[in-house]
Amino acid sequence: MFSRLMKLIFVLTAYAPIILIWWIVSVYNVLKDGKSITFIDFPSFKFVDLFEKLNLIYLFLLLFLICWYILFLAKTKLTRNNIELKSIKSSDLNMNTLIFSYFLPCIEIYKKDDIYIIGWILILFIIIFINKGTYFYNPLMKIFGYRYYEVATKKEVTYLMISKQKLINTNDVKAYSLLTDYVILNS
Repeated sequence: MFSRLMKLIFVLTAYAPIILIWWIVSVYNVLKDGKSITFIDFPSFKFVDLFEKLNLIYLFLLLFLICWYILFLAKTKLTRNNIELKSIKSSDLNMNTLIFSYFLPCIEIYKKDDIYIIGWILILFIIIFINKGTYFYNPLMKIFGYRYYEVATKKEVTYLMISKQKLINTNDVKAYSLLTDYVILNS
């Protein structure tokens, strides 16, 4: 299983799509006001520049790559354990509701001042901290081609399984890697 820091970073990557939406809204507002778009001046780059609204695309790309790298590490470095499943069912059906509620606040970002946005980011960080040890859905996983399943072992333990394979039969899963306390990766 990953360290606490890696679990926290993995959960943090789930908010990359929100950052992408924030960037798109910022670009829209700049263009609507008739201004030109400027990005990071790399020779004089400071870490704080990454968090300016028009530079959020770089933060999104960074989180996207970190998520991909964590999945790569999970596949290559984490211990593979055997598993015997009692039941398996798709959890992708929950994604539509989740994505709607996940991105709904983003619609209003362009109308709000910085205090609202800072407060919203603080709430997101609290949610990230709470979710680091529980089930969580990461929209980036769908981009990488993964599906979500709720699985129950023969020992009556329930996990959220992430898999690139379409799983129907419990015999299709033989091994897993533990990502967080309740999230496993089909290996």
